Amino acid sequence: MSTSPDATHGADRPTADSRAVVERELTRLMRRARASSARIAADVHPDLDAAAYAVLVAIVDLAAASTAGVHAALLAEAVGLHKSTMSRNLAQLEQLGLIERVTDPTDARARLLRLTPLGEESVERSRRGRRERLSAQLGDWSDADLRRLGTLLGRLNDSIS
Repeated sequence: MSTSPDATHGADRPTADSRAVVERELTRLMRRARASSARIAADVHPDLDAAAYAVLVAIVDLAAASTAGVHAALLAEAVGLHKSTMSRNLAQLEQLGLIERVTDPTDARARLLRLTPLGEESVERSRRGRRERLSAQLGDWSDADLRRLGTLLGRLNDSIS
């Protein structure tokens, strides 16, 4: 059981109604996220599909821990894709000039994946656009509400990972 101040105790235990509200709102959020995936991918490159965009973002996230690049096996595990699906997505990203394969400096037999300068610029441009849209959509929210939402989303992500 969590020892955070937000941990549930006694009368604060979640009810079936509160769990149903969360499930319904998460379903709405995921449905909207799926619907916007193609638009977000197109922000990076007009020929990029949503599945390859998810792989691209995973490379960005995983590469934050290593400047050299990311092993494809680690990427596949993080994204949860079958090897053949991952291979197709990587081929598309490479063909569009968004990623490149480089030799692993610690093992010359291995290859790493990393963003190209075009990939970095395209992802950053897309993220700026998403932040601007989010800022407009949540413009009437207070800073305290946004911080609370961020905290709760982080907690949710930690709970379901």
